[in-house]
Parts: sequence; C-alpha cells; structure tokens
Amino acid sequence: MRAPEPRESPPARETLPHYVSADPATARAVDPRRSRIVLAGAAAYDDPRLTDVPAVAHNLTDLRRVLIDPRLGGFDPAFCWTAPPAAGVAEVGDLLGRAAAEAEELLLFYYSGHGLLEPRRRELYLSLSATRPDRPQFTAMPFEAVRDVFLDSRAAVRAVILDSCFSGRAISATLAEDADAILGQLQVAGTYTLASSPGSRTALVLPGERHTAFTERLLRLMRTGTTRAGAMLSLGDIYRHLQVQLRAEGLPAPQQCGTETADLLGLVRNRHPDRRPAAAPAALTHRTTLHLAHTTRPDSSQSPSGRPYFRISIYLTSFEDAELDRVTKVVYHLHPTFPDHDRTVTDRSSNFGLVVLGWGEFNLTADVHLADRRAPIRLERFLNI
Repeated sequence: MRAPEPRESPPARETLPHYVSADPATARAVDPRRSRIVLAGAAAYDDPRLTDVPAVAHNLTDLRRVLIDPRLGGFDPAFCWTAPPAAGVAEVGDLLGRAAAEAEELLLFYYSGHGLLEPRRRELYLSLSATRPDRPQFTAMPFEAVRDVFLDSRAAVRAVILDSCFSGRAISATLAEDADAILGQLQVAGTYTLASSPGSRTALVLPGERHTAFTERLLRLMRTGTTRAGAMLSLGDIYRHLQVQLRAEGLPAPQQCGTETADLLGLVRNRHPDRRPAAAPAALTHRTTLHLAHTTRPDSSQSPSGRPYFRISIYLTSFEDAELDRVTKVVYHLHPTFPDHDRTVTDRSSNFGLVVLGWGEFNLTADVHLADRRAPIRLERFLNI
C-alpha cells in the first residue's frame, strides 16, 4: 500500500525534546544461562596508518563489568567473552561461532575500533590489532562473516553493537557514500544492529572521558538508568536515549537496523524506571506481548523542498502468534502533518502493516483493538529514519 505523501512541515525531531519508551511492558529480562555475549575491539595497532584508540580497552573492560553486574545485566561471566587485545580474525571468529552455536535467547556482539571499507567492492571490515589498512581482506574481520554467523544462530534475539570509526587508506569515497555502503551491509535478517555513527571518520573521545563518546554515554545510561523506560532497558530504549543525548551534545547520532526485535528483551535492569502511578485509561495500562516495529529505506521521491523521502514500514509483532490472532484492527496515529494522520489497518496477513513516506522523525501511537477486549491497547514507538 502507498500512503499519501505528508505535507511540508518542520521535521518532527525539532519538536520532540525527549523520547517515549515504545512499550515498557513488553521488554522482559533475558535468561542469562541461555544467552551469549562476545566483546571485541582493538585499542592499539601494529600498523602506524591506523591510529591507536586507548579508550577502546576501557570500553571492553567496563562494558563487561556492567553486563555481568548482578544489579544491572546479571549475565553469567562464564558466557560473556572478551577477545584478547592481540586476537586475530580466527580467534574472534571462534568466539563468535561458539557463541552463536550455544545461544538460545540472546546473542550479542559488541565491537569497538576502526572500521574499514575495501575500496573495490566496498565491503565492510572490522580492524584488529594486526590489521593492515591496505590488506583488510587478509588481516581484518569481514562483517560478512559476522553476518553469516548470526544468520545461522538459533538465538531468539540477535544483536550487534558497533562503536566504530572509519579511517585509513581503504576509504576513499565521500562520507555520504561511506554511510550508505556501511548501513546497507549492517542489515542482517532477524538481527538488531546499533551503530555509533557509520559516517564518522575519526574516533570521538572527548577530553576527560574514559571511553569513546558513544560507549561513554551507553555505559552512563546502563549504570544510572532513566525515568523514560520501564524496569528493563531494551535495545530500543538505549537507542532512543542515545539518539537524543548525542544530538543534544552536538555529537554524531547513532543508527539502527532491524528494529523488529529492539524492544522485546531487556538488556540491563533500569536503575531509575518510571514509577509514577498510572493515570492513563485502561487502553494504556494493559500488559501485552504485542509490540510495534518498523523498518525504513530511502525512497527515490523528494519533498517539494528537496528533502529525500524515506519509505517507513510499520507493523505489529509479538512473541506469540496467538496474540496477533486476537487483533481485529490497528488504528495508527501519525504526525499531524500527515494527510489523514489517523490510519486504520485490518489486514492480519501483513501483521497490520502500514507504509508511509516521510522525511522527519516522530513519535507514533497506535490503538490495537482485540476481539476479546472492549478497550484498545495503546502502543507507542519513536520512528527514526
């Protein structure tokens, strides 16, 4: 289906000073025994053409501490593995392969370091300590290999977090071309990917900070929590918080792909969840496994002012198909600048999907009507592009 194009208006991001958690009730805690985590990165490089980033070592050490802290992540230290500083492609690959084979609930891979684009095929590589920027095919971890491992995993939720800059002689195109090439490769079916900022050429380490800018704020959120999320911080909560925080500080905003699983599992406990008494009607307080998800891709059309449109596909998802079978219709409430901004969808075969064109970001709400319930369930999601 093709929805009418929205009228020209200021982008929604300019009028949204904060985010709203998509649906705190749906994020459930991860089973630590059925989850596997691999952390990898390089703080120092043998090749002088790749700049050392000492903060990466702190990223890996401190992120692991948060993830295995019983008060926060609660993951089993025996299943949270950090690649040694001098690890090569084979060693990191062995860790990833083992984690993918054993994980049943969450498979998480975190990488921090230099990313490289091979100039001929524009393939993405993750540098390691012995990487040569002119020979990434033989000395760096191809992201295609990470993709293959994740595709073969039976884990219910698969997630990749990349805190990476892109530098070295292997990169020769413009920043825009780099970002397009990188984001395209980060799409892995059934996998959620959170990237610090694919277009950045240099690692952002701010004066006085122990970590790179992205991971510094990631760890700060994990340690202190936020009142704008539920008892568990999901990957979607983390993305929405970091997007607002980094932009507010004038830093590169993160990117995400594969949002359909972003809010299903809580990664860490939220130290300061929203505990205010619920004043909303029943439609807003019902606990459910139903969840809004969306994907985006560039569209060839443009707005009258020349801004590129994005095709935004919104749909309903759940851990349990039986929950979706109870739904009779979904009424989506788009940004007021859309013509007919209240859209009703009744097609169960498409998971009540809706496709719209837009150039700004905004908070979407939807009323989900169930066959056995009088009041609809209200869901929310921040639609980023």
